[in-house]
Amino acid sequence: MGCYHTSYCRISNMDNDRYSFRICLMYHDIYQRTPYESGFQDKKAFPYKIQADIFEDHVKAVVRYCHEHPEVEVEFTFDDGGISFLTLAAPILEKYELRGTFFISTAYLNTPQFLTTEQLAELAQRGHRIGSHSHTHPMLTELTEEEIAKEWTDSVNILHPFVTEEMTASIPNGDGSVVVMQKATEAGIQRLYTSIPTTEVTRFMSIQVLGRYVVLQGMSAEDVMKIVCNNSFRQRLYIRWQVLRCVKDCLGSQYERIKRLYFRIKRESK
Repeated sequence: MGCYHTSYCRISNMDNDRYSFRICLMYHDIYQRTPYESGFQDKKAFPYKIQADIFEDHVKAVVRYCHEHPEVEVEFTFDDGGISFLTLAAPILEKYELRGTFFISTAYLNTPQFLTTEQLAELAQRGHRIGSHSHTHPMLTELTEEEIAKEWTDSVNILHPFVTEEMTASIPNGDGSVVVMQKATEAGIQRLYTSIPTTEVTRFMSIQVLGRYVVLQGMSAEDVMKIVCNNSFRQRLYIRWQVLRCVKDCLGSQYERIKRLYFRIKRESK
């Protein structure tokens, strides 16, 4: 787990084999009253935003479980670079002596609802891990090889002053390919996080590749603990991801439109 200061929850150490498995949870923005407080303002981002009280319930449940099961490692990761990384997510993690992994889309630094460079520096100084989430948060698989390379290198160059360990990154929009990973390697990225729901750690060239489990708006602590505790539930999530991947490949650009419609109907039905 993103944590340095407890004996039962630790920041991921991929050279440490004493853990039977590692579970990476994928968050985005945390908010107090409205999803507009932090990060991207378009409504397609809203299903990924979690209210602060609910997020703290997630953290407490995971900490309790890790304390009872020291063989399990859970890592809290966050995508995009919204201001709530510093104002809400970090303080909640620190309250439980944890540290997180925060992935930054660097083109949005110093823009409204996103971190400033000074805030990013503070986040790093407080012991949190900083990584790249590309430069402009594009659909990388729709870019040319040169554009993909620039996305990674521009972001890595901006983040270097804030990274004290190896350079890590997560793929924006969860859409990766061999070229995306190859260009990440060439940019100096050593660990790459995807949105594939798996605990398996694989290697591509010199990069370690890790899957993550997305946490969505409306998920309770019990829902999160199903991911952490229940292997059969994680297997079902992986099968569901494979099916959705096939559907996405078939529908192409229509997939995102249908997904947004689904989330809107789900939100309005509450």
